[in-house]
Amino acid sequence: MENTCITATYDALSSADFSFNQPFSLKLSDGQIFIAEEVIRLIPKRRMVVFGFWQGQAAAVKLFFDARAARHVEKDIAGIRALQTNKVPTPALLHQGYTEDKRVHVLIFERITDACNLEAIWQEKKSIEEVLPILKNVIIEIATQHVLGLLQHDLHLKNFLLTEKIIYTLDGAQIEVFPHLLTKQVSINNLVLLLSQLGVDAEEAQKELFLHYANARGWTVKPEDLLHLSLQIKKCNRARWQQYTKKIYRDSTHFMRIRKFSTFAMLNRHYAGAELLQFLSHPASAFISPQAVLLKKGNSATVIKMRLDNRDYVIKRYNLKNIWHRLRRACRQTRASASWRLANKLNLFGIANAAPVAFIENRVLGMRGVSYCVTEYISDEHAGDYFARHIHDAEKTQKMVKHITDLFKNLARLEMTHGDLKITNILINAEEFPVFIDLDGAMEHASKAGLQKAWQKELARFLENFNHNADLQEKFRASALV
Repeated sequence: MENTCITATYDALSSADFSFNQPFSLKLSDGQIFIAEEVIRLIPKRRMVVFGFWQGQAAAVKLFFDARAARHVEKDIAGIRALQTNKVPTPALLHQGYTEDKRVHVLIFERITDACNLEAIWQEKKSIEEVLPILKNVIIEIATQHVLGLLQHDLHLKNFLLTEKIIYTLDGAQIEVFPHLLTKQVSINNLVLLLSQLGVDAEEAQKELFLHYANARGWTVKPEDLLHLSLQIKKCNRARWQQYTKKIYRDSTHFMRIRKFSTFAMLNRHYAGAELLQFLSHPASAFISPQAVLLKKGNSATVIKMRLDNRDYVIKRYNLKNIWHRLRRACRQTRASASWRLANKLNLFGIANAAPVAFIENRVLGMRGVSYCVTEYISDEHAGDYFARHIHDAEKTQKMVKHITDLFKNLARLEMTHGDLKITNILINAEEFPVFIDLDGAMEHASKAGLQKAWQKELARFLENFNHNADLQEKFRASALV
C-alpha cells in the first residue's frame, strides 16, 4: 500500500486546497511512517485531519503546519489530559511528534472504528423520538463534565463518538478546565450550543433534554430558567446563521467557489462530479440539450429537469425580459443567489426543502446578468396531487395536513415567509413528507407584527388552493398558524 502513496512534504501540505484528497505517506522524525488514506478536515495553510494507519492499526491524525502550530498542539494535548485525568472517555493519544523535517507537528490518535458520531446519528434519524434516548445519554455526559469543571467551548454534535456502551469526547483543543463545577448560567449557556443544533422543530425535545440535564444536576427548574433557555437558543441560532451565511459564499470543506471572468458560481462539494462541473462552466447549454426535460417555460423563469452524474437535478434559469429588466437587476442580488442563501438557511435549521446544489451568475464587468439555481429533484407529485390521490383516505389526508402545517410553523419560527404558497410549490418526497421548493420569493422579517401580517397573507393565498374542496380548507383552518 505504501508504494501507491505519494510522500507528502511540508510544502505539499501547507499548499493543499480543498481538492486535496489522495493517499499519502508521512515520514516522522523517528523514522516511522504514517499512511494517510482519507482527508477528513482541512483548514488551508493551517492544519489537516486524516484517517489512516500507524504501526499497523487504524489511526486518526491531526497535522499542524502554520506559525502557531506549537500553540495548537499544546492546547489540544492539555484538553486531552484534562479528559483523561477526569476519566472521560476519549481516543488514546498514540504518538506526539514531528515530520522528518520537523516542520509539521503530528498528533496520532487511536481510531474508534466501531462507532458513529452524534451528528451522523442525528442526520439519519426518522424521528426525534427515535434518537431522544441517545441524546439523553449524551446530556448526562455533558452534565458530568460540567460537574467536573470541564467546559467544551465548541460543543458540537460531531464532538461525540458513540459505541454501543461508550460515549467518546473528541477535540481537546477547545476544552477549558475550571477548579470547580460550572455555575448554572455558564452551564446553560454551554448546553445551548448543543441544543440549538437540533433545529427549529425540536422545541419540545430541547425542553425535555434541558429538564433531563437539570435533574442530573439536582436543580429546581423555575419558569425563568426555561425562558432563559429559549432566548439563548434563539440568540445562538442567530449567531450560527451569521457565521454560516459567510461559509456558503466562499471555499470551505463543504462548498466550492468558482470564479471566472464572466461567471460566479457556488457548489455544494457533496454533489461535485464531472458532468455537473461541466454544466457550471456552460449552464446555457443544458437548456438546448436533448436530455433536458422542460418543466416550466415562463417569461421570468425557465425550469428543466436534467440528469448529471447519475443524479436528477432541477435547474431554474432566471430570465431577463428586456434591456430595462437587465439594467434594473444588474447591481442587485440575483434571484438564484437569494434562493441559494435561503435554501441553505432552511437546511441549517432542519426545514425540508429541495436541497440546494449550486447557483451560477453570469457577470460582465461586475454587472449581474442571467442566473441559474440547481436543486435536488424531489418528485413529480405536489401536495395537490397527493390529496387528490388519497381523497378517500381520511387518515393519510389528516396526517399530510399536519405535516404541511408543521412545515409552515417551522418556517415561521425562523421569522420567514415563503412568498408564493401555490400548492405546486410543496412537493411530497419518497417518505411522504412535504418539501418546499421555489424560495426566490421567500422573505426574512425583522418584527413579529410584520411576520404575523405576512403569514396571514401567505395562509390566505394557500387556502385559495382548496376553494374547490371545503373539507380540506377547513382542516387547514383548524390548524391555523396565526
